[in-house]
Amino acid sequence: MLNAVNINLVAFWHYGAFGPSTGLAFALIVIAIAAAEAAVGLALIISVYRRRKTVVVDDVNLMKF
Repeated sequence: MLNAVNINLVAFWHYGAFGPSTGLAFALIVIAIAAAEAAVGLALIISVYRRRKTVVVDDVNLMKF
């Protein structure tokens, strides 16, 4: 989904009347947000593994101790 947004941003930049690098700057921001999202997801998985010693969803129930 984010790659589709990047393609649209670059296409609108190329065919629109924007500044010299507006679309590219927005595309880089979207890529940075995607990287941050992946880092947060990985941190959650690592946290669950350290606490429960498993990442199998059926075995992980965070509401029980």
